[in-house]
Amino acid sequence: MLTQRRHIRAILMTAASAGVLAATAPAFAQTPEPQDETTLDEVIVTGFRASLADALNAKRESNLIIESITAEDIGKFPDQNIAESLQRLAGIQIDRENGQGTKVRIRGLDQNVTLLNGDIFVTGLEIFRLGEGNIRQDSSLEGIPSELIGGVDVYKSPDASLLEGGLGGIIDLQTRRARTLRSDNLIAGDLRGNMNGDDGDWNPTGSLVVGHRFGDRLAILGTVSYDKTDIFTEVLGGENRGGWAYLGRPVSSGPARNIWSPEYRYATNRDQERERIGYSLNADLQVSDSLSLTADWFHSDLSILTQEASIKFPFANENATYAAANLTVGDNDVLESGTVTANSAEAISFVQNAEASTDNFQLAADWDNGGSLRGSVRAAWSTGDYESTSGNSDVRYTQYTVRNGTAAGFVPNPTAPATFTYSYLNGDNPTFTPANPAQFTTPTSVFAKSHWVFGENTEIENASLRADLEYSPDFTQGLTISFGVRYAERTVDSEYGRYLADYSGKGELDAHALGLGDWTPFGYFQDGAIGYKSCELPVGTPGRPVCSPGARFGDSPALITPYQTAATNPERFEAVTIGGIAALVQNRDQMRNPVAWIEALYPSTPFTFFRDPVESFMVEEKTTSGYLMVDVGEAEDRFHINAGARVIKTELGIDSSQTPVSGAYYHGTDSWNGVLANPVAVTTRREYTDVLPSATGVLEVSETDKIRVSAARVVSRQNLFQLGQGSNFNFTRSTTPGPDLDRFIYTNGNGGNTELDPYRASQYDIAYERYFGSQGLLSAALFYKSVDSFIQTDTVSRRVADGSVAGSTVGIFTQPVNGEGGTIQGVELAAQYAFDNGFGFNANYTFSDSESSNFSDFEDNLPIPGVAKHAFNLQGYYEGYGFEARLSYAWRDKSYQGNFAFGSGADSHNLSTWERAYGQLDGQIAYSVTEDIKVVLEGINLTEESTGRYLQFENLPFRYATGERRISLGARFTLGR
Repeated sequence: MLTQRRHIRAILMTAASAGVLAATAPAFAQTPEPQDETTLDEVIVTGFRASLADALNAKRESNLIIESITAEDIGKFPDQNIAESLQRLAGIQIDRENGQGTKVRIRGLDQNVTLLNGDIFVTGLEIFRLGEGNIRQDSSLEGIPSELIGGVDVYKSPDASLLEGGLGGIIDLQTRRARTLRSDNLIAGDLRGNMNGDDGDWNPTGSLVVGHRFGDRLAILGTVSYDKTDIFTEVLGGENRGGWAYLGRPVSSGPARNIWSPEYRYATNRDQERERIGYSLNADLQVSDSLSLTADWFHSDLSILTQEASIKFPFANENATYAAANLTVGDNDVLESGTVTANSAEAISFVQNAEASTDNFQLAADWDNGGSLRGSVRAAWSTGDYESTSGNSDVRYTQYTVRNGTAAGFVPNPTAPATFTYSYLNGDNPTFTPANPAQFTTPTSVFAKSHWVFGENTEIENASLRADLEYSPDFTQGLTISFGVRYAERTVDSEYGRYLADYSGKGELDAHALGLGDWTPFGYFQDGAIGYKSCELPVGTPGRPVCSPGARFGDSPALITPYQTAATNPERFEAVTIGGIAALVQNRDQMRNPVAWIEALYPSTPFTFFRDPVESFMVEEKTTSGYLMVDVGEAEDRFHINAGARVIKTELGIDSSQTPVSGAYYHGTDSWNGVLANPVAVTTRREYTDVLPSATGVLEVSETDKIRVSAARVVSRQNLFQLGQGSNFNFTRSTTPGPDLDRFIYTNGNGGNTELDPYRASQYDIAYERYFGSQGLLSAALFYKSVDSFIQTDTVSRRVADGSVAGSTVGIFTQPVNGEGGTIQGVELAAQYAFDNGFGFNANYTFSDSESSNFSDFEDNLPIPGVAKHAFNLQGYYEGYGFEARLSYAWRDKSYQGNFAFGSGADSHNLSTWERAYGQLDGQIAYSVTEDIKVVLEGINLTEESTGRYLQFENLPFRYATGERRISLGARFTLGR
C-alpha cells in the first residue's frame, strides 16, 4: 500500500507538471523570437571518450580544485552506480555493502555533503539500520538513479559561495537543462538485463528520456528509470554481539587458555532484492533576454528486501568449551583451529522489508542584462521517508526446554542432541564443520524456538531559500564582488520500535498497574522458554498463575505457544546450505511481511507497535548564512584570485530520551523484553556560529601549465545517530548452568551525545597541472587538513538492570564524545591521455597519512577512521569504428574503521577494527549498430572480489562478505539530441 501511494503521488506530480507546461507552451510557441544560436549551450556527447574530455575541460576551466564526471550520453552515466563512478576520480574512495557502492569518501573522509544543482538534496538513506544486529548506516548514495544525472562535480576546495557541510569535500549532482537540447524533440533510452553471480536469472533494467523544445524560450526534459537487482552474499558476522571474552577460556581436559573468543560467529547467506524507480523533470524557460527560470523535480523510490539465514557458532556463550586435542592457538592468541562444544546450536532467519522514497524540488530565477549587476534567487524543498519492518526467527538444533507447568519443563525436540560440537579452521572467511550434521536436518530435532519483529521510520524534510548577487564595477576591469544570503531548515524524525505481544488475554498481570513492579503484560521475544512474569509476584496475588515462587523459568504454565518442529509443521521450514552445512530454517518467504507473519504464528495474541523512546529522536536545525567574496582576474588573464568568507549561524534542537535514574517501568515484562514506558525527555537547544574564510589562487604558468593554491576553513554536521540516540542496551540469554540459566543478561550498550560539536577543520592545497594534446593531463597535488576535534568513542563499565538473579549486570557501554583533533596529509597524482588511434587511459594515485586521538589497547594515535593510506585507479579504453571497450581497476589499502569494546572487570578490552585492502575490476564493451543505436555489455567485479574486516590482528577475522560478478547486457538508443 505504501509503495502504491508513492507511485500514485509520483504520477500525479508528473501529470500536474506536464499539464502546467502544456498550458503555457502555446503562448511561447505562437510568438517565437528569432533564434540566437549563441545563447544556447550546445551539448554533443558521443561516448566515454567525450565524457572524459568534458570532465577534463571542466577541471581546467575551474578556478577551484575539483574533479568532474559527465554522462557518456543522454541517460547514460559511466557506471550504473553513482558511487562507483566517483571512485574513478583522484582522491575518492567508496564503501561497499552487499556488492553496491554506498558511501563516498573524499581523501578518506566520509563527512561530506551531497547537493543537487548546488543546493540541498535528500537521498532517503541518510540514516538507517541494517541487519538483525541493527548496524547503523548513513549517507548512502545507492538510492540515486544514475540515469537521472547529467554530471557530478566534486569540490575539494570550496569558495565562500558554496554550501557548507563538507569536511572532505562537496559532491554536487547536476541534472540536465532542457534548453541545451540540439533538436526540438528528443527520445532516448536503454533496455538491459542484469544478472548477478552465476544463477542465470536476468532482471530488467531500463530508462527513457523525453525532451521537447517549445520554440526558443521553453523546453522540458523528463526521465524515468527502472532498475531491479538480486544479490546473493555469503557473510561472516557477529560484530553486533558484544559478549566477547579473552581471559581464561575453558579447555576440556586441560588448563584454561587466553583466546580471543567471539560471543557468536554467524555464517550467513544473504539474499537481497532491490527495485528502484526514478523520475526527473526539468522545465527551462527564457522569460526574456535577461531573465530565465528553471524548475526541477527529482524523485526516487527504492525497495530493498533482505533475507538472511545464519547459523550461530558459540565461542564465549552457551557454556562453550575448547577441546584440548588439536587445539591450535596462533600468533596474538588467535584461534587457528580446534573443536568447540557448546550447549546450543541455532540458526536465525532474518527478513527486512525496507522502502526509501524521496522528492527533491528546486526553483531558480537567474537575471543578467549584460550590465555590471547580476543576480539569482533559488528555492529548494526536499523530503525523504525511510521505512522498514524486520522479522526474526531462531531455530534450535539442540534440546530446548519450554514451559508446561512442571519443574522439568517440556522438550519439544527430544531427538536433538544435548550439545553442539563443531570444528573451526581460521581464515578471512573461517570454515565451520559440525560433528553431527544430521542435527540440522532431522525434522524432529529442528524446533522453531523464538520470534520477534521490529521496525523503523525516518522522515527528513529540508527547505531553503537563497539569493545571490554579483557586481562587476565599471571603474575597473577583472573585479567581481559577490555576496548572498541563505536560510534553511532541516527536520529529521527517526522512530524505532518493537512489536509487542499483549499477554493480558492469557492471564499475565500488569504489575505496574497493581503497584507491584515495573512491568506490564507485554513481550517482545516470543520464546517458549519464557513463562509468566506473574510467577515472580507474591503467592496469593489475585490472578497469579499456579506456579512456584519465582518459577517463571521453572514450573510456570505455558505462555507463548504453539510449540512447532519441522516434523509437526514442515511447511514452516525451508532447506538451505550455509557455509557447506545443510540445514532446515524458518521459511523466509513467509516472513516478507514480518508483522502479518508473527500475527499468523500467534493468532490469539494481539501485537502492537511500541515506539522505543531511547532509540528514537528528532533533530531540528535552522541555519542562516551569508557570504562575501571577491574575484580578481578576467578570462584572458594568466591569474585568478578568489577570496571570501562565509558565516553560518546554526540553531540546533534535539528531542531525545533517557532512562530515569529510578522508577523506570516498561511496556513489557522486562527491560530486555519491551520498551521503556516512562522516559525522561531530554530537550537540547544549542546555537553556534562558524566563520569560514577561503582563498584560492590560480596561476597559468604557460598555455599548458597551471598552479593552484587554496586555503579554507570547513565544517561538517554531526552524525545524526550519535547526536540523537539515547542509551541502548543489548542482552543475551544465558545458557551457562547456574542461577542465571535461561535468563537475559546485559552484555553491552551504547548511547548518543547531544553535546557533540560539528566537525571543523582548516585545509590547505597546492596543485600543479599540465595539459597537453586534446585530452592529456599530468597533475600532482599536495593537501593538508587539520581537524579541530574528531568524534571518538569512550568505553566505560556500566551496571544495567536485566533479568539476572541479582537484577543487574556490569558490562561495556560506549558513547561518542568530542575528542582531540587529528590531521590528514598526502599527495594525489593523476595522468590521462587520449591517443589518436582511439586508445586512451586515465590513472591516479592517492597517498594519505592521517592521525587522530583514537586509541586501542595496543595503539595510540590511530588513523582517522576510513582513511586508506594508499589508493589507486587504472582505466584503459578504446573507441573507434563503432566499437567501444574499457577496463577499470580500483584499489584501496586497508583502513581503520573504529573500535570494538567488550568485557567487564579484568577481561575488558578495547580493540581496533580494520577494513582489509580491496580491489575491483570492471569492464564494458559496446558496439554502435547505427549512429543512434548501441549494444552494450557491462561487467562489474569481474573477479568476484570479497570484502572483509579484522579485529586488531590481521589473523582475527571480524567480518567478511563475498562479492558477486554483475553482468548487464542491453541496448541504448537516441533520437535527437
